[in-house]
Amino acid sequence: MNARFAEIAAALDAGGWQLYFDVSPLFEEHWTGIPVVAAGLARILLARFPRHVHFFYEHHRVLEAAVCDALARSSGLFLHRDFFRGVAQGGKLPALDARRNAIGLYPSVKRVTQIFPIECSLYHDLSTLITPHFHVIENIRHHQKGLVDDLRTNALTFGVSQATVDDLKAYLGAPAERVFVAYNGVSWPDWYEVQAQNMPVPFDGDPYFLVLSTREPRKNIRCVFELLALFPEILETTRVVIAGRAGWLLEAQSPPAILEKALREGRIIFPGFVSDFDKYLLLRGAEATIYPSFFEGFGLPVLESLSAGTPVISSFSASLPEIGGDVCLYFDPFSAESLYRMVREVQENPLKRRPDFINRARAITARFSWDNMLLQIMDPLAAYLATLPPRDMSRAGGAVRRTG
Repeated sequence: MNARFAEIAAALDAGGWQLYFDVSPLFEEHWTGIPVVAAGLARILLARFPRHVHFFYEHHRVLEAAVCDALARSSGLFLHRDFFRGVAQGGKLPALDARRNAIGLYPSVKRVTQIFPIECSLYHDLSTLITPHFHVIENIRHHQKGLVDDLRTNALTFGVSQATVDDLKAYLGAPAERVFVAYNGVSWPDWYEVQAQNMPVPFDGDPYFLVLSTREPRKNIRCVFELLALFPEILETTRVVIAGRAGWLLEAQSPPAILEKALREGRIIFPGFVSDFDKYLLLRGAEATIYPSFFEGFGLPVLESLSAGTPVISSFSASLPEIGGDVCLYFDPFSAESLYRMVREVQENPLKRRPDFINRARAITARFSWDNMLLQIMDPLAAYLATLPPRDMSRAGGAVRRTG
C-alpha cells in the first residue's frame, strides 16, 4: 500500500499537481457524520501526501497548523473562531496559479466551484432528494442547491457506498465512467482502549443497548420507542441509551408518555452529544447497537460499533446491508415486532462473547480503513491525470459559484 502511495506521489510531482482539501465540514464544533469523514480524510492526506496537501475554505488558504490542532481536539470550535479572526488564514487562494496545477478535493457539498482546474467531490447520500419528508426546508435547499452543479463541475465524483453511487447514476445521471465508490473508514486512537480498561463500567454494570444517532426523523428513533412501549419487559433487565445531538423535528422524536416512568428511573437515558472517547466507551460496553434508520448513504455507527467489537441490530435499508454484511442482525424498520425479535436474539445469545462474531466483525471492519478510502479516491484520480495532455491545465467553466 505504501508503495502505491509513493507511485501516486511521483505522478503528482511529475505534473506539478498539488491537492487542496476543503475543510468547511471541520468548522463544526461537534463532529458527527460528514465532519468525522472529513477529519479521517484530512489525517490520512497529511500522513500519505504531506508535501502535496493544502487546506482551504472558500477562497482562502487555511493554515495546516490550525487544521492539525482541530484534528487533535476532534472539534472545529477553535478552527472556526481562528479562521474568521484571520489567525488561521493563509491568505487568498492564488487563483491563477491554482488553476495551473491544483486539484480541489471536496469532502461534501461545494461552497464554491470552478476555482481549480480539476475538482472532485464526495457524496454521502441523496436523502434530501429521495426522502425530502425527513428534512426541514432549509436542509433541502442547502443540499439540493448544488447537487447537479457539483456533479457537472467535477472531473470525478465519489460516493461513500455502492448504494450512493447507484443513486447518483439513477437520480442525477452521473456518468458511470466518472463516478466511483470510496468507502468511509474507521479508526480509534490506540490510547482509547488502554484508557477504557481503566474506566468504570458504564451504568454500574447494567447491560444496555445503544442507539447512536442525531435525533432526526430519518434515523427512525420512534421505532425504538414503539418497541419499548409494546415490550416494556426489555427495560426490566436492560437499559436503553440514546446518544446523539438534537437535530430537527424533535417533536416527532420525543418519547411517548407511556415511557415517562422508565425515563425517571434511568432505564432510558439521553446523554446527548458525546465526545469521541465517550462514544467509544459506550460502543465498547453495549450489548448491541441498534441502528433503525430508514435511509443511509453509508451508516458510520454500524461500522464504528463493529470496530469496537459490539454487535449491530440494523434496519435492512439502503446501504446498511452493504456495510454490515452478514455479521449484523437485520430488521424491518417499519416493524417494532421485527426489531423485538432481533433484540431477543441478542439477549438470549450474546454475540459479543462469541469468538466467531469477533472474527467476522474484524473481517468486515478491516475493509474500511482511511488508507483504503484514500486509495479509492487517488487511484481513479491518478488514472485520470494520466489521460491529460502534458502540462495541459486548462478547464472549461463559467464564473465561480457560491453555494453557502
